Amino acid sequence: MTDASLVAVDWGTSSFRACTLSNQMEILDKISTDQGILQCDGKFEEVLRDNLKGLKGFHGRLPVVLSGMITSRNGWVEVPYATLPTTAADLSSAAKQVTLPDLGPLWFIPGIKAEGVEADVMRGEETEILGATSYFNLHNATMIIPGTHSKHTIIRDGAIQSFRTYLTGEMFSALTRSTILGAFGSTPCEADCSLFEEGIRIGARQGGAGALLNRVFSARSRVLVDGMPEEHAACYLSGLLIGAELSEAIATSQDTLWILGNGRLPELYQRGLSVLGASSKIVPHGSAAFGAAQVARALNLIQ
Repeated sequence: MTDASLVAVDWGTSSFRACTLSNQMEILDKISTDQGILQCDGKFEEVLRDNLKGLKGFHGRLPVVLSGMITSRNGWVEVPYATLPTTAADLSSAAKQVTLPDLGPLWFIPGIKAEGVEADVMRGEETEILGATSYFNLHNATMIIPGTHSKHTIIRDGAIQSFRTYLTGEMFSALTRSTILGAFGSTPCEADCSLFEEGIRIGARQGGAGALLNRVFSARSRVLVDGMPEEHAACYLSGLLIGAELSEAIATSQDTLWILGNGRLPELYQRGLSVLGASSKIVPHGSAAFGAAQVARALNLIQ
């Protein structure tokens, strides 16, 4: 087995992921648990040690690079946001080092911020994005990370130039759990559902500032008066919200759209873009580890 040179930890709000990597950016072993920062009761060092024990190739002399919400004010070591434009070298310059007995050096990667009238923040996604751009040699691209807070990021000359956050996933959850729109259920169906596709088209239509607020109510009214099956209402609503979000990406990008994420969301977003006539590619899972490796190289931790 190739010797490990680095441990990359992607530690978010609800999950803990770690892997060992070689100098050639080969993932040697990986582990994933549900021990996100909110499930640790503040015992971050203990959780880290317990999880790293299960990684093949891990030993106490390996540098450990951590990204995600673990570096937020609610995490272990708060690291102030880096500014735009951002490269792996910029993240390394702003990273914080902590050394623990018998564990060695830990490097905590900052999030990034956009300032001014379009103020925005991300923490964790920047490492995934830079990992994907490096792995696929993307100097200029538009990357979408779907999720609770979807991120649309513009890459120019290999650096994160700008980004925007869309509350799509959280809005869907709030509407189906806390409003009348949840009366028919909150589980979307599959990406090939015709009502999901219809929702995409309608959500993406041009309109005034209040258009989407009107359209989301149709997820209820169409069940009551237009014959939409109740079991498809959540799927239609999901399409409306994703369609509204994707229309922004299509309107502002001249690049092939790359989709980065886990689970079924990348498939849903790719289907939505296809319905709207836009091409896209899905980034395979593992980008956070590759981004951590880029930061580690900038820190001269690996070759």
